[in-house]
Amino acid sequence: MLELAFTPDRDHLEPVYCQLRDFLRALIVAERLPPGAKLPATRELATSLGLSRNTVTQAYDELIADGVLAAHVGQGTFVATPAGVGAARRTERRADEPQRGFVWSGLFALRARALTVPSGFVPREGRRRSMRWDFRGGQVALDTLPSADLRRAYSHVLGAALPTVAGLQGPCGLTALRREIARYLVSRGIACETADVAVVNGAQQAIDLAARVLLDPGDSVVLEQPGYFGARLAFTACQANVIAVDVDEDGLVTDDLARVLRARRVKLVYTTPAAQSPTSAVMSPARRRALLALADEHQVPILEDDYDSELRYEGPPIAALKTLDRAGQVLYVGTFSKMLFPGLRVGYVVAAPALLEKMMLARWNADVTTNVIAQAALAHLLATGGLTRHLKRVRTVYAARLASMLGALAATMPDGVTWTRPRGGHSVWVTLPPGIDAESLLQSAIDAGLHYTPGDVFCGPGRGDRHLALSFANHTPAAITAGITLLGDLVGRRLGVDHTSKGSPRP
Repeated sequence: MLELAFTPDRDHLEPVYCQLRDFLRALIVAERLPPGAKLPATRELATSLGLSRNTVTQAYDELIADGVLAAHVGQGTFVATPAGVGAARRTERRADEPQRGFVWSGLFALRARALTVPSGFVPREGRRRSMRWDFRGGQVALDTLPSADLRRAYSHVLGAALPTVAGLQGPCGLTALRREIARYLVSRGIACETADVAVVNGAQQAIDLAARVLLDPGDSVVLEQPGYFGARLAFTACQANVIAVDVDEDGLVTDDLARVLRARRVKLVYTTPAAQSPTSAVMSPARRRALLALADEHQVPILEDDYDSELRYEGPPIAALKTLDRAGQVLYVGTFSKMLFPGLRVGYVVAAPALLEKMMLARWNADVTTNVIAQAALAHLLATGGLTRHLKRVRTVYAARLASMLGALAATMPDGVTWTRPRGGHSVWVTLPPGIDAESLLQSAIDAGLHYTPGDVFCGPGRGDRHLALSFANHTPAAITAGITLLGDLVGRRLGVDHTSKGSPRP
């Protein structure tokens, strides 16, 4: 009997018969099942794959209806063969003709099958046309990069300091950089030693490592809604059950979290308390105390992603949640990529020794360590005050750009459109009135040379279609005004109004 390497993903929303149908179709398209090949009887295939006979029958029936398979009474089920075509193709195949396609879809691990691109997410390098206004997240002000300080830092490392860093480094990172990070974190209210800090390849790797060492398949993890899509990807890849808990102007709604924790066992809570991603809301002191109390009561660790905490334009600095942590239950994650540039890919973790040790063992299996030249250059930049000087400059630039975006939204958005008024971060979270076709709006914007991040990226498919995120980091105030004016016009057309009826900011 024909053997098939098919393993169903029973946690997937797609029915198992559809998975089997698509798997068989892929085998046929790749000619691993050639025209005229006989398939096992439904009962036999069901037994060999551990499926119900009805599941196999449904898969066969759909392929028969599509003309991919052909059933002959008393003979069995065969791969359909157009008259004479199959034989001709087999006869005409030349020695130099490419081999049949290899069907990977049935060989992926369940972990890999869970990996999908968030709905609406388009990588920058995947654009087919240049964008005049790119308001998507993850960008920085490229015109404010501290080029001179970076040049001096890298020259220092590649000169006299190179012999001291060129040797193989351990997974925790360069001691000099870890020492400087510990000193730098005093500004975030965190008192830690060099041994408490590990250097990683950006905050995303820190989240992935935490997921790897804390989550088993089927475990539950709490994620803010809306929330950072990269965290959702990492948790989903571990086959965890992601539970969304709402955020409001005071951050994560801890009353809702309490109800979740009473109802089920949660292994991890992920939060961005300093500048919530994507709303930029700041978690209130009361919510912070409540969150730590709940974590202590239910013995669940907290992953604090200190996203955009350094980019504060109004009010006093916001201390890290980690500063209130007395039991070592908060895993603190930060990054230099948002302060300098995304391609730098250097972040850091502060965690309890037992957790940090396991994360670094998992990290060794992935990539051993972070680029030592970049680490040494950052250590020099911190030690000489270059990063502090850059942050002072960029805060002024971003504050002006945020003001331009808020002013343009108020001047151009129709009534019914609302948006956040962030005091820090990179972006503004916009909510559209009901009735707007989100996909059509996004496509019209792209056709006009404007891109933004649709809400589904942060909320999940179909849950964020009334929202969008607009990053103001990498455009001048004049460009921001022009781009938001265009977007307001596109929204207005769909609502059948002009710019005389204005929307309003939310707290």
